[in-house]
Amino acid sequence: MRKAKCKHCRYWKGPIPYEHRYCPPEEMLKGEWGFCKRHAPRPKVDNVEAVRGKTYIALWPETLAEDVCGEFALIPLQKE
Repeated sequence: MRKAKCKHCRYWKGPIPYEHRYCPPEEMLKGEWGFCKRHAPRPKVDNVEAVRGKTYIALWPETLAEDVCGEFALIPLQKE
């Protein structure tokens, strides 16, 4: 059985292309990132958004492929 990691969860969508990331560039080198789409996007205020001319935006939480949470749901087998 697969381990309960984000990359094996049905709610995780990844990897995120570089141009769609909101985290600082140095974070990009720390592993494979994806969006957790278990819940609705959350409002976020950050310096990155201020640079882009935005104050408030809604984001899916970004997680590492190796992260784990308490709401893991295994990706179902796909029928061909």
